[in-house]
Amino acid sequence: MLGVRGDPESARFINRSLVLGSMKSGEVLSRAELARQLRLSKVTISQVVADLISEGLVEETGDGGTSSTGGRRPRLIRVVSSGPYVIGLDIGLTNTVVALAGLDGTRIEQFREPTDVKHDAGSILAQIETLTEAILAKRNVPRTMILGVGISIGGLIDGGTGYIAFSPDFGWEELPFRGMVEQRLGLPTILDNCTRAMALGENWHEKSYDTRNIFYVNVGHGIGSAIVMHGRIYNNNSEFGHIRITNRDVLCDCGKRGCLEAVASGHAIEKLAAAAQDAQVSAARSAKEVAMLASAGNATALGIFRDASRYLGRALSIAATLFNPDRVVIAGGVASARHLLEEPLMDEYTATTMDVIKNSTVVTFSSYGMDAGINGAICLALDRFVFHGEAAIVANST
Repeated sequence: MLGVRGDPESARFINRSLVLGSMKSGEVLSRAELARQLRLSKVTISQVVADLISEGLVEETGDGGTSSTGGRRPRLIRVVSSGPYVIGLDIGLTNTVVALAGLDGTRIEQFREPTDVKHDAGSILAQIETLTEAILAKRNVPRTMILGVGISIGGLIDGGTGYIAFSPDFGWEELPFRGMVEQRLGLPTILDNCTRAMALGENWHEKSYDTRNIFYVNVGHGIGSAIVMHGRIYNNNSEFGHIRITNRDVLCDCGKRGCLEAVASGHAIEKLAAAAQDAQVSAARSAKEVAMLASAGNATALGIFRDASRYLGRALSIAATLFNPDRVVIAGGVASARHLLEEPLMDEYTATTMDVIKNSTVVTFSSYGMDAGINGAICLALDRFVFHGEAAIVANST
């Protein structure tokens, strides 16, 4: 990573973002360590850190260890542990989650409640306003301490304009949702597709990955996907759920036939269960209940999950062959049934993927479960309003 020199104001802004970015997720560093990492002078680092301390974004935490050459121990710094804050909102078809988080991404308070059943924009806006006011009141945090709001929601989203081009869950089209939220809450807001947000959160928090290129799959009510390239989210739409994966005459919600989403999503599992001859399975009201039956040994439910898993494995083979990512991450509500999915999925993936791809791509399941969406929403806000991810891209390209 390189710092930026040149135009003083641009350099200051980008170097400031890079210093903050080096401390995201709670890293504790000395000024000397920052100077080495960013290849900037100690004078520049000291100036940036002084500005960040005066803005209340960075704090000193004590002294580090003695250096090998002796001398005074370095003062350690990190992003502040209490205030200012960001708010994350994960808006789903079934549930809506709001969280208050610190600048290291730690959730300080979180509420979850069923999403308003009317599903019109006005009702959803009223609900998120109520939730936001409630979480601020619970922690006695004034709005002036909130740097911004990140929103994760399903659909075709233009993160730049904040428009929802199409939301199949809510039936919205060409809706300027970000502007509507900003007007309602009086807070700067960023909006993005839920799977891209989840991938951002995974890439942000999961230090064990040490990978730059990730294919992220969200298996929930539908099937979404996102691509991380060179450590950054690829912002164009990735519609993995709508690749044609079978010649079976199965109609997808998108209007096409044979899509992966039509045979392997939570919604597909529910439809297959409802049509089953097994009365116990046909009475199941959700993919979660079908998974519970499968876990208890019900043969019909096991067959439904086995078939869905095989389709997922076959589709992942196609994606891995095209992209050859360092890692494939499988997440979402259905993916929480890993014990049912993993073996048939990996059997199909292994059988249909050429060795050079298999040997260079790791397939894993996310460890964040139902928190992946809210983690993503928080990281959207942090990336936009605190760490200025776009500035880091400019710096890395110089």
